[in-house]
Amino acid sequence: MAMLAFPAAMMLGGAVQAQTVNATTAAVFSRPAMIGLQMSLKAGAKQGKVTPEQLKCAQGLDPASLDEVFKQLLASNLDSKELTRTQSFLAKSVGRKFAKHGYLGVFAAAGEPLPEALPRFTEDEMVDFEQFRTSSAGEKLVTNKVLEAPAARTILNERIEKVLETCVPQQ
Repeated sequence: MAMLAFPAAMMLGGAVQAQTVNATTAAVFSRPAMIGLQMSLKAGAKQGKVTPEQLKCAQGLDPASLDEVFKQLLASNLDSKELTRTQSFLAKSVGRKFAKHGYLGVFAAAGEPLPEALPRFTEDEMVDFEQFRTSSAGEKLVTNKVLEAPAARTILNERIEKVLETCVPQQ
């Protein structure tokens, strides 16, 4: 896979700033990504494209193995104020419910049964969510979905390929 043409200054800036992205924030994004990957491999196993051994290995992968890439992506897409705003939001009850919605949404998108009920938001939490969504950080993450943009997908896919090397040897 070709390397993404990403300005070195942005990569270095993101790498330095990535240390300010906490593990809890990274996990909000890495956990659903890993579940999506595992569900994709499960579907591949049903089609005979993934061996039972490869599937078992993939099911045992640690979502934290994707944390660093999400730290990098968050740091390179959000300025320090937006990052602080995002981490503050995700630390609140409404943010945790938002994160759980994202996690459970992966199951729904894959046509799988939800492992638990979707969380319900109070009126106050909906106000908090709307305030976050309309902030510059919320616009980037929720409205514009910068972590799903082609450049971000390329970086994430490179990391996924690296993580999967232990389960799916390259031919």
